Amino acid sequence: MTTETHERAAALAGLARDTPEIVIDLDVVRANIDRAAAAAHDAGVAMRPHVKTHKLPQIAHLQVQAGAIGIQVAKLGEAEVMADAGIRDILVGYPVVGEAKLARLGDLAGRVSISVTLDSDEAAAGVSRIASQRGVTIAVLVEIDTGLRRLGLEPGTEATDFAERIAALPGLQLAGVFTHEGHVYTQARDDAERERLTLEACGAAVETAREIRRRGHAAPVVSVGSAGTFRFAIRCPGVTEVRPGTYVFNDRSQIAQGAATEADLAAVVVTTVVGRPRPERIVVDAGTKVLTSDRMLVADPPATFGRVLGHDEWDLVRLSEEHGVLDIPASADVRIGDRLVIVPNHVCPTINLATAVTVIERGSVTGRWPVAARGMVQ
Repeated sequence: MTTETHERAAALAGLARDTPEIVIDLDVVRANIDRAAAAAHDAGVAMRPHVKTHKLPQIAHLQVQAGAIGIQVAKLGEAEVMADAGIRDILVGYPVVGEAKLARLGDLAGRVSISVTLDSDEAAAGVSRIASQRGVTIAVLVEIDTGLRRLGLEPGTEATDFAERIAALPGLQLAGVFTHEGHVYTQARDDAERERLTLEACGAAVETAREIRRRGHAAPVVSVGSAGTFRFAIRCPGVTEVRPGTYVFNDRSQIAQGAATEADLAAVVVTTVVGRPRPERIVVDAGTKVLTSDRMLVADPPATFGRVLGHDEWDLVRLSEEHGVLDIPASADVRIGDRLVIVPNHVCPTINLATAVTVIERGSVTGRWPVAARGMVQ
């Protein structure tokens, strides 16, 4: 623990209105945004950040002002919030399935530039139908599976054949290919392996787009992305767009991935010690309803749920709904009523649990922002 870290933790703890509370350092947010934007620009790659991390229109606008061509969302609810806030170019990186959602997609397509990712003929038929009914054209990226084993078609022939079927459907514009190389988080154990796996995934996406073009179809976009692999992905020839999300705040997982340092942490959870039933155990007022039970996004994640900023040896070992239990040295100087600063394992779901966040600039509280897109899971 450095003196600087200790002082920063003490300052952050004192700025929360109450606890448990998420505190966002907007100066660090801006630095993170600017650094990533400059890296993408220098590599000649477009930036399309995933806003599921922050769910805050204020920060989405900062990203666009820094050069982002638009944003990615996971769900239509997030897209609607961002469109209402004036964001004009939105990629929905999730299958739009069902009549209710298709109607909402059609509404959005009449307001903003909207694009979607698809990997099935069933979903493609629905999007084509609503686009034709509304008299709009919706851009489509073919989702390919480059290792995550979640959604997506196999790179190469399977994805290319599907792209040809997309190109033949009315109301759709085949824009290119899309992948999320999130498997790198849990499969790679060092930067050399992260780089290799990232470049393999991105290379598969690039080659699939080339095959689509060889069949006579325009497929200008090769969209890849994750905060942990961003620094490698922008160096892959043929990649045109990257979609990092967590970089804006960072968390314990990003630090473990080597994608961020402690100085790049822009969002933390301030908690209060509410009990010390044993010398080696304390309890804080942040449980799963604040921090979530996500483990770190690394290979062989430790069985902990966060750490205390300034006290790396204080492990958050157990969560229930309202309680966080930490193992600490029996000699530690901590009392009931003290405030601690928790670095989340995974900040994205942590933000989604908050109704509002405290925002600080230059060491002072400057606002309290509602998390406008929280809970937008439909």
